[in-house]
Amino acid sequence: REHLVIWLCLCFLSTEVCHALNVTVTPGPVVLVTENNNLTLSCLVSQRRRNTSVLILRWFFSPLMFLIVKMGIRKRKLYGNYTHRFPQPKFHLHEEMEGDVYRLRILSVTGLDQGFYSCKVQEIRKHRNTWRISSNGTSTTQLAGKKVYSFCSPCHIS
Repeated sequence: REHLVIWLCLCFLSTEVCHALNVTVTPGPVVLVTENNNLTLSCLVSQRRRNTSVLILRWFFSPLMFLIVKMGIRKRKLYGNYTHRFPQPKFHLHEEMEGDVYRLRILSVTGLDQGFYSCKVQEIRKHRNTWRISSNGTSTTQLAGKKVYSFCSPCHIS
């Protein structure tokens, strides 16, 4: 009997976290952008389990999964150590439509910005004074650079 009770508890706990949010990053799956232009990536979240839940959102840059920004329970935006590598602000996070769309603006894109951008979202809810994860989801897009070369036509050398 003890084994059955333990198995039922494990089954209940695992199904509690296994429900996936539908998370989509646009544009994607590959984005081409000209150097020195700005780019906005959108993270669309749908299929929330509860209207009363709270979303925890994180944007990552990889290949090494550097944290760009996190938005937590109180809607505060916490920019990660990766963003401090730049002399001026490089990223801005903006929430639209009451937690359905999160836009990450990348300013003045350079070749160093090429890589994978992932939006990871956890849906949490409060149960008996404890926050618990009820579902999660992830989506990724790849940023590839596109250089613009200027040619003089016709070129006159005097």
